[in-house]
Amino acid sequence: MDAFYVSVEELEDPSLAGKAVIVGGDPNSRGVVASASYEARKFGVRSAMPLQQAKRRCPHAIFIRGHYDKYSEYSRKIHRIFSSFTPVVEMVSVDEAYLDLTGCELLHGPVIRAADTLIRAVKQATGLRCSVGASSSHVVSKIASDQAKPHGLLCVFPGCEAAFLAPLPVRRMPGVGKVTERQLQVLAIKTIGDVQRQSAEELERRLGKVGAWLYRKSFGQDIEAYAWREEARSVSHETTFPVDVTDLETIRQSLSELSQRLGHRLRQHGLMARTVGLKLRYASFQTVSRERTLPRPTHFDQEIYQAALNLLGATYDRRQKVRLLGVRASNLATQARQLSLLDEERERKLARVLEAADQLRGRFGFEAVRLAGSRIKEKEPG
Repeated sequence: MDAFYVSVEELEDPSLAGKAVIVGGDPNSRGVVASASYEARKFGVRSAMPLQQAKRRCPHAIFIRGHYDKYSEYSRKIHRIFSSFTPVVEMVSVDEAYLDLTGCELLHGPVIRAADTLIRAVKQATGLRCSVGASSSHVVSKIASDQAKPHGLLCVFPGCEAAFLAPLPVRRMPGVGKVTERQLQVLAIKTIGDVQRQSAEELERRLGKVGAWLYRKSFGQDIEAYAWREEARSVSHETTFPVDVTDLETIRQSLSELSQRLGHRLRQHGLMARTVGLKLRYASFQTVSRERTLPRPTHFDQEIYQAALNLLGATYDRRQKVRLLGVRASNLATQARQLSLLDEERERKLARVLEAADQLRGRFGFEAVRLAGSRIKEKEPG
């Protein structure tokens, strides 16, 4: 979807159309940009940028706090449209999905016609615009859709994947972050084509598994069947406090909410986490990250929270004020975990409670339910 949050706000308030709009909250707060209109992006505003920096770059922008329940409602509408095109729909997030159109040619015609029909169907049913990348693999379709924005269609035909990717900066490859980009720059690798010209063995020797992964991806090859399982090697939620905090109860309450959001997101995608991480950023901007591998993978809020709380106890410096707090799930798995009979019964009950909570959140938004269970058996940090 194109500037999804902003586009929904424009539907609700047409006077915003064509203006620089930033969703995220008070520009004088220490939050971050959730979405920006293309008019605001012309001034260098981007997602995850601090709101105060966005205000300096685009002082005339209209700042909106955001209505996430509304965005979820539109996301469900979009999902229904996608499901009418093909039964194989992978929702990566509220505004992004992969559709497998294999075998649907008789229904929708050639791929370009099908993609064009999809764009028009979304616009007609919701008033929202989307961009489509079409190819034989998830990774190429993802990059093509980014290249097609806004409101465009880009098709990369079989056999053309490597040539399409070659001139693009290596950072355009999903999964390549700042750290990996710096490692590649040391090797004089700046474009995806530079990766293609390396040997797989040398990249693996220099970068480990990431090197072998990157080499195959540079030719547009999917490594797993499902893109979000392949690309999302971790899932995280974090919050920046309005003012720096030292109150331990406030920190624990925020940790509880972040753990609930993380558990909810894992269950949405049928994933479990083997590793839980904690991120603390102090008022001095010193950032500390710690993680712990669990005895068995989980997607239960309580277990994520307890692991994060234990990490807090081992990490938190009470002499400093906390600016930002985050919880991360990594080492993701899809298989069920082994349990004893007593554990199975307990977890069945807990799963029913969480299923009911997730259904309510699906209808009324995440804020509709707060689980007291994530505060069970808290251990004092320190």
